[in-house]
Amino acid sequence: MRFVSLISENKNSDHTEGLSSELKAGRTIGPVTVADEHLFIKKGFKYYYIAYKEAVRIFRRVRRLHANICCGDGDIEVEYLVISAGERELLEITLPGKKAAQILIEELKSRAPYLDTNAPIKETEDKNEVAG
Repeated sequence: MRFVSLISENKNSDHTEGLSSELKAGRTIGPVTVADEHLFIKKGFKYYYIAYKEAVRIFRRVRRLHANICCGDGDIEVEYLVISAGERELLEITLPGKKAAQILIEELKSRAPYLDTNAPIKETEDKNEVAG
């Protein structure tokens, strides 16, 4: 297994062995594994990881996608897990469904209760306000 840090390039082999055992002990939900101190994301043959203390926010995002289905039009809701550190989003992972997303967020809350799992609130400009 090859481990790649989302924050920094840490190529210490002792650290990689610790990550491997932590990954095996964690709970896997779709492409994401929630472990004791790290969150792992599998993409291809690589495992990306981030320590909970390095992440600023890990939250769930739902997007509605318009789909042309054989017998008409409809919207499909797609669930994502978004990992943010600093002022930027590092990674957005597609999840297998709504139930998996809910279970994943609950597991994150139990493993890292200090972690912010709420989606950021977008600031909207009020066009009716008059500048003073």
